[in-house]
Amino acid sequence: MQFIQVENLSLRYGNQDILNNINFFVTKGKIVGLLGPNGAGKSSVIKILAGLVFPDKGKLYIKNIPQPTFSELRQYCGYLIETPSFYPYLSANKNLTLIKRISKSTIDIDALLDKVGLAQVNRKKVKFFSTGMKQRLAIAQALLRNPEMLILDEPFNGLDPNGFLELKNLLKELSENGTTIFVSSHLLNELEQFADTFILLHQGKIAFNITKEDLIKSKKKIIFTFEESFSEETKLYLLNINGIFESDFKVILHLCPNEIAKTVNKLVTLKSTPINVETHTILQEKYFEITV
Repeated sequence: MQFIQVENLSLRYGNQDILNNINFFVTKGKIVGLLGPNGAGKSSVIKILAGLVFPDKGKLYIKNIPQPTFSELRQYCGYLIETPSFYPYLSANKNLTLIKRISKSTIDIDALLDKVGLAQVNRKKVKFFSTGMKQRLAIAQALLRNPEMLILDEPFNGLDPNGFLELKNLLKELSENGTTIFVSSHLLNELEQFADTFILLHQGKIAFNITKEDLIKSKKKIIFTFEESFSEETKLYLLNINGIFESDFKVILHLCPNEIAKTVNKLVTLKSTPINVETHTILQEKYFEITV
């Protein structure tokens, strides 16, 4: 089921088009990754969905019901917009308790902190938290009202590899339990690890849109690097499968997933074993194409 659908979303500042007739939908219980280089329009989409910016044009449907404004989405969502801020001299528990009172939530704070992996430090002052712990606390804050959907703007900024892994696992767990997640990032490799759908923005337009399922099945750009130059037999084989030679030691192929191992095995039998195999998905190719 589509949780939200956005049609013809447009935003203009002065003479500059920030968003230009964007259309997309978010399926319930799935993770949608909004990608793009800096300035592509990702934060503008997030702020419109959060009701912080009003678009010049666009329609919003929630559970297939048309809404008068994008602000209607607030009652269904929890948000993490840009850098999370908390009272540094208060504990995680007390910070959330204050916000709970303001939002009139009835959630159990201790249970919520346990859910995001902060149960062991719930009495620790936030000023002693790592960046990853603060991000977890920000997710807990976004979950205070038991929202059906989370909207997260660049939640991986400043995280080390361990912090990223912890947050990725948390988002996957939330998704598996039915929470719909819409997350923006310019970190392509990170989002590819866990998102179910990818929307690539470029200059305020959707340049590419693909599901994880289709991404896995699609052809990949494979760059083979060899220690020695190709034999005539190897060169003929690579030409027959549409190889593009970058040099006497490097060739580019576009292969389906089930063709990659077969191709490597054939190269080995031809005594041309590659010393390096570099793989790019169609999403990565499109991303690099618009950012170069």
